[in-house]
Amino acid sequence: MRLIGVVSTIILARLLTPQDFGVVAVAMILVGLFEMLNLTGQSAAIVRHDAPTREHYDSAWTVTLLIGIAIAVAILIAAPFTELYFHEPRAIPVMQCLAFRAVLGGLENIGTVDFSRELRFDRFFIYNVLTKILQFVLTVVLAIMLHSYWALVIGILAGQVSRTILSYVMSPFRPRLSFARTREIWGFSIWTFARSVAMYLQTQVDNIAIGGIAGSAMMGRYTVAKDIAASPTQEIMNPMVAALFPVMSKCRQNPVELRQLYLRMLGWSAIVCLSTGVGVAMVAQDLVAVVLGPKWTDATPLVVWMALNAATAAVLSGTPTLLDVKGMPAMGARIQWSRFAVFTAVVFIVAWTTRSVMAVVETRLIVSALFIPSVIFAVQRATGVPARDYWTAMWRPCAAAAAMALAIFALNAVLPFTGAGRMVLDILVGAATYAGAVLALWHLSGRPEGAEADILTLCRRVHVRLMALRLPQTADEKRA
Repeated sequence: MRLIGVVSTIILARLLTPQDFGVVAVAMILVGLFEMLNLTGQSAAIVRHDAPTREHYDSAWTVTLLIGIAIAVAILIAAPFTELYFHEPRAIPVMQCLAFRAVLGGLENIGTVDFSRELRFDRFFIYNVLTKILQFVLTVVLAIMLHSYWALVIGILAGQVSRTILSYVMSPFRPRLSFARTREIWGFSIWTFARSVAMYLQTQVDNIAIGGIAGSAMMGRYTVAKDIAASPTQEIMNPMVAALFPVMSKCRQNPVELRQLYLRMLGWSAIVCLSTGVGVAMVAQDLVAVVLGPKWTDATPLVVWMALNAATAAVLSGTPTLLDVKGMPAMGARIQWSRFAVFTAVVFIVAWTTRSVMAVVETRLIVSALFIPSVIFAVQRATGVPARDYWTAMWRPCAAAAAMALAIFALNAVLPFTGAGRMVLDILVGAATYAGAVLALWHLSGRPEGAEADILTLCRRVHVRLMALRLPQTADEKRA
């Protein structure tokens, strides 16, 4: 599903201009700021509930729908004031059109939450992929026909329409208006909402700051660079985290098992984030030239820093889930709001003092890195997971990432060519170096339980299945 989004961005970057992306990005900043009010965590409250009734589902759907309507009204009222800060009048009609996405989102069938609650990730996959495919096809076709940012706008709305319709096709549940369990659901979801708001605002602070100091063209380059740089990390981590909550909820009464699951997730996060973040940063020059084309060359240094920031920010992405499962969503909210407050103050000071986009990007990475120790300390006090366990889970991927960076740097120093050929060689050499270093360090550490052991187990299972396909079956085996 996420690969479709990446391919869509690559194709659209060649069909549309940075200004087109910039107009939609400006509109989406304010639309997203309002839509975050719907991140109230009703679905998470139902997933976590031991035995939710129909009243729980109906109450969650009713609140979501009413919030969606209120968001749409707020966007329509605020749209004309967009030009005062961003100086982009074309964003006003875009916002007015996108206001209806909030209503459509509020109408989604709450019954689809059972896909996660029952660990039916096959249904979850189909539900999301079909929507993404329709949006991708329609947006690309419109971009070819219109060569305008309206292709992006219509594609966004079409994606939400298809998602809402599909939610009723795939789930037999039919919601109805009810407020019977609103108070109970909000007792948990209000803190999830507070944390979600802080997380979203943190992702938009740099966009808001840059929107005030740069034009729509730079905003477009920044948005696309951010998408390309962060996608490999986020698009692997997001599904993992989505699967983590319902699985952790099943074992929340067993502290030992819950802790082991969290540390296992931490090891996986480190392996994924460091390999993708450092890998994208090392091939950024060829990546931009080959994937986006010459009109996006100025985005190359942005991709480098944003890839590293995406890896740093996502490495502890399983922590809020642990706090939610342990019944401490308030702590997760406080951590995110503290990070948001510090990040906002620093980014706006840097942006309006230097008026440099690169300075903002570098500041993002520095703040994200400096905040990791404080998060580890807070989680240690709340859950009893010691700091040394974090180090045990992450030091091998860190060392392997450094080895990969050195290998790619040395290779590029001797290669006489650039472009697609060099990028492919960098990826192959980098992947081999990273995998070899991780496994070698794991063996030297005594082969502890963790992500590396999981990877080897998965490889063995794949090998067994491939061998079973290749080996001829006997007559008795065929009859069996």
